[in-house]
Amino acid sequence: MMKTFQFWSLWVMYAFSASAGLIIIGHVAKIAQTQGGLETGFLFAALLAIGNAGGRIVTGAVSDKIGRSATLILVFILQAINMFAFITYTSGPMLTFGAIVTGATYGALLALFPATTWDWFGLKNSGTNYGLMFTAWGVGGLVGPLMAGRIIDATGGYDMVYIVSAILLLVAAGLGFITKAPKVEYVEEDVDDKVASL
Repeated sequence: MMKTFQFWSLWVMYAFSASAGLIIIGHVAKIAQTQGGLETGFLFAALLAIGNAGGRIVTGAVSDKIGRSATLILVFILQAINMFAFITYTSGPMLTFGAIVTGATYGALLALFPATTWDWFGLKNSGTNYGLMFTAWGVGGLVGPLMAGRIIDATGGYDMVYIVSAILLLVAAGLGFITKAPKVEYVEEDVDDKVASL
C-alpha cells in the first residue's frame, strides 16, 4: 500500500483536512471571544460535537451513493469555503453556523478515510493499513494548531490562518480529482483468500 501514489495522496489529503478541522476545534472558544466578543466558547465546542456526529452519518450515506472520491472532494471544498468565510463570522449566529459546518466536515473525514482505505486497499490488512493512514491525522493535529499559533503570534489575528488552511484544503480537493482507486487486485486478493479458506 505504501508503495502506491494513492496512499500518499490520500495521506496528504487527510493531513490537510484534519489540520483545518482541528485548528477550529482547538481555538473555537478563543475565536468566539476574539471575533464575536462572546464568552460562551464551551457552547461552540458542543455545537462542533453535534456537527461531528451528523457529518459522519450524512457523508457515509452520501458516499455510498456518489462514491468516496466525489464525497471527499465535496467535503474539502465545503471545508475551504467555510474556512474562507470564518473571516466574516463575527456574531453568535454566524459562529454557530461555522462551528456546525466545521464539526460536520471534520466528522466526515473520520467516516470517509477508513472506508476509502478499505475500499481501495482491501480488508486483508485493514487494521494495519488504516493505522498507517491515520498517522496523517496525527501529523495534521500536531502541525496545524502549531502553525496556527505561530501565524496568530506573528499577525495578531486569525485571518491568515483561515486563508492558509483554505488553500491547503483546495490542494486536497485538487488531489482528489487526480487520485483514482488502485487496480482491483487488492479486492480480488481478499476474495480469493476467503474462497480458498472455505
